[in-house]
Amino acid sequence: MRLRALAVAVAVLPLLAACGGDTTRSGGGQRDLLANLPSCDRVPLDQEPEVGAEVTGLVLPDGARVTSVVAQGMLTTVEATVRMSPLDVRAHYEQRTDIDLLRIEDEIFETEVLARTQDRRMYLRAGALCADGTTLTVMVGPDSEDAGLPEFRSGG
Repeated sequence: MRLRALAVAVAVLPLLAACGGDTTRSGGGQRDLLANLPSCDRVPLDQEPEVGAEVTGLVLPDGARVTSVVAQGMLTTVEATVRMSPLDVRAHYEQRTDIDLLRIEDEIFETEVLARTQDRRMYLRAGALCADGTTLTVMVGPDSEDAGLPEFRSGG
């Protein structure tokens, strides 16, 4: 099922590039593009078992279902799903007052967040799976420029 959702996302990305990556928070046309994704009742978000995620510095939106936690040296990678669009994920982190946003950007179908939380850094990538469902891939590590967290894809 994940491969089918990934294929949909890959098929949609060229459309995004053709539209020009408006990274503003205006929801109108951007949300219309998300509505073209399959309905979330056709892309189950709760097939994989939920696992506990006691990771210092991990801050997820309410309702996120964690499906994987892997410690790799100083970094911990967390996989989760949430019933939100990537645009909603961005808005969620912009409204939080308990974290320090270092960088945030979105490209409608994907949002990236770099934040400082509890003396740690958290890099989050949210990718649209369906119209209102998103996969979250989060890496948490030391609060350091050389922690080994992923870089943002665009140059800005």
